[in-house]
Amino acid sequence: MSNFYQNETFSVKALDNSYYEVRVFENQEFTVDDLKNLVAAQKKNIGLVLPVLVFCENNATADVLLLSKLSKNENNPYSKADVFVLNSIAQKILANFYVKINKPERPTKFFNNLDEALIWLKKYI
Repeated sequence: MSNFYQNETFSVKALDNSYYEVRVFENQEFTVDDLKNLVAAQKKNIGLVLPVLVFCENNATADVLLLSKLSKNENNPYSKADVFVLNSIAQKILANFYVKINKPERPTKFFNNLDEALIWLKKYI
């Protein structure tokens, strides 16, 4: 059984069955369809509810419809907490919009630094 999935937009893998690492690739837009593919990959490859580290590469973004879906536990059932590592002002603006408007149902935090993100994430392992 492989614990890795990749398409043109993102990759996901489970690290030590402790957390998922999702990478949204440079210049890609993560959509509702990508969320469905992510959940299917998590179900097929690991099937555990784990915290999720999302690393947003340069100019990676998300569509607005995705934000409302992502915030609901029922649409993202394999995530117990989400932490995002952001790389741009545009990503930070989108993150603020996500938290204030969509109000995620699970713990969610944003960082510019991977080490800080991992420290926060470990509270949910």
